[in-house]
Amino acid sequence: MKKLAIVAFLFMISNLFVSCVDKFAIPSDVNSNDNNDFVVGDTTYLQLNPVWDSSYGLFKPVEIAIAQDGRIFIADSGNHSIHVFDQNGNSPAGFDLLKNLMDEDSTMLSPVDVDVDNKMNVFFIDGSNRVFVWNHYWNTVGINRVSTRGMFVNISSGIDTVEHVGTDVWYSLLNSSDWELVSTVFDDDTIMIDSLLRPHLFYAGSDLDVYPYQTDSSRYTGLTAPADDENMIFVTDDYGGEQSPPQHRIVQINFQPSILVELSTGEIVWAFTGKFGPFVEGYGTGAGTVNQPTSLDVDYQGNLYYTQAGDYFPVHMLVPNFSGDFAAYTSGFQPEADDIMNPSLYSDAVDVAVDNDKNIYVVDQNNADVSVFDSKGRFFKMAGYESSIDTTSIMGKPVAVAVDDRGVVYVCDMDHGSVYRFKLSNSLDEDILPED
Repeated sequence: MKKLAIVAFLFMISNLFVSCVDKFAIPSDVNSNDNNDFVVGDTTYLQLNPVWDSSYGLFKPVEIAIAQDGRIFIADSGNHSIHVFDQNGNSPAGFDLLKNLMDEDSTMLSPVDVDVDNKMNVFFIDGSNRVFVWNHYWNTVGINRVSTRGMFVNISSGIDTVEHVGTDVWYSLLNSSDWELVSTVFDDDTIMIDSLLRPHLFYAGSDLDVYPYQTDSSRYTGLTAPADDENMIFVTDDYGGEQSPPQHRIVQINFQPSILVELSTGEIVWAFTGKFGPFVEGYGTGAGTVNQPTSLDVDYQGNLYYTQAGDYFPVHMLVPNFSGDFAAYTSGFQPEADDIMNPSLYSDAVDVAVDNDKNIYVVDQNNADVSVFDSKGRFFKMAGYESSIDTTSIMGKPVAVAVDDRGVVYVCDMDHGSVYRFKLSNSLDEDILPED
């Protein structure tokens, strides 16, 4: 990850960014609820019209994420794209570069997961050991220039040196506490600017990883970005491998300063590359360990939730302890004590999502439904049926779930090439009807 030609860049912007994004009204067919907690009188999850299908451009939707402004991002591996919708199902302008995704070698990419942080960085993975990123804000305002070299001064000795962007020495000094960048030369390098504006590589398996893991063989199956200002993301690695223990794990990837960017607004912002961060959790068969992970999500408190195909528990929660230099994670749910860890509730749990109230939604691919739990892991209801007494699911092969701030549940159905939406019937407007 040291050569500029093979790294990608990310940025930090201030919280003022939210004022730069066009807003849109909540659809008239769904009530806005200030409190999405489950309450007495909740009945069943009803399907909302219409189903988002091929008429919306979908072919093989496999993952879904919802940005803080309410926009829905759908990873479609079938047409190598990430679709963006507002809450009405309309496609907003400004996201065309997320279609027909390609890497730096012009090889088509098939996204398997996507997530969006609060700075509108859109991260996605393709099932390899790579993480890609695209930023909406930069594409909205434009880039004027990028830094090409800079002068560093040693804080102790006062010795100065000029280094070019992208060299090993540049990265070393830029991320050293002993050196300070005191001046920068900018250039309107169109090739570099274009590479920053397009979806590009953010991180690939790093030699900073720990033995005996084989990072060049990693297979990232899940991705999540914290909702606050933390400069990190998390991925699940399902490579396995022949070493002991198997390479099933959750990895934190930190942001590392890389280059200065001058936006068309006059802002000077840092761009970043991904850097291998603290090891979160590894292989095991007990509560809070990782065994063939399939998905990952994080709540506003930094708790991690994941599903897995290996023994013995399909759904887990990890709770961080930030008292030390690095967060230490322990299991947030316990077998036999919390419903959500009961393996008999699932046939094939493949995805998990957490809403703003920490209610948990688990997609079961074989049962073709979604199990809903409260924040304590207590079972609440099922979604995916026309009524509470039905036994035949509406969906064919659901593989992903997300929930917006109004409690609308979005489910990707790979079999039908569609996205289904559900909401509790006691919170619907009178003009909302189940699908015929």
